[in-house]
Amino acid sequence: MFARLCCIVVSLFYLSQSSAITLKEQFNLERQAYRVASSFFYISFDEGSSDAYQELEKELLSMDSDLNAIKTPNVEQLKDIKTSWESMKSFSRKNEMKDDGYTSHYATADLNTSRADLIELISSESYDEPLPSDVKALRLAADMQRLAMLYAEGSVSMIGFPYDELDVDAKKFGDELRALEKALNGKNPEARKKVKEAVRAWAYIENALIQYYEINVPELVKRMNDVIVGRLMDVSELTPS
Repeated sequence: MFARLCCIVVSLFYLSQSSAITLKEQFNLERQAYRVASSFFYISFDEGSSDAYQELEKELLSMDSDLNAIKTPNVEQLKDIKTSWESMKSFSRKNEMKDDGYTSHYATADLNTSRADLIELISSESYDEPLPSDVKALRLAADMQRLAMLYAEGSVSMIGFPYDELDVDAKKFGDELRALEKALNGKNPEARKKVKEAVRAWAYIENALIQYYEINVPELVKRMNDVIVGRLMDVSELTPS
């Protein structure tokens, strides 16, 4: 009996240590990491204005808050994420635009590398589709912020836009956003209203993302991204699993 109890205790200990962050936490962290990177590029777009730097600092604080709120038993995973985040945070503050009037390729490369490393740690756990509507909405919010980040980078890049598959990703996002709207038909009216508003905002920038080389409207993409992401987060709150 004693040996059996020991096995149970060991098993429970292992499970608690291997528990990962939740999918909702994962997608929220991904979205915020992309938002920080977007703010880094907006500094160049806004030519180093103080407002752009203040926006970046606000997003950095938001990421700190999100990480501090996570209570996963997997201490090592969270420690690795926080360490990687500190690296990205440092690089995000190294945009030379304010002092030198330009953003170097090296600063962009460092920011992108640290961001990719962080996302890899955050999204290390696999998951199965289809996701519940509340979780799917958060994943789409992260996807939208990623598209906006890439668009912002392309708008200020001095060596050409490197993301040749942006149009493919944008088409996929549009299909999934409309599928979410369809899935909410006949369900929570308030949630469906929010997703319809997101679809309407998407219609304003869809062609800009799909035809990036022909249509360049970064300010519009920035505004509509905020609307879409905000509405999708509202949908998640209104459609609990």
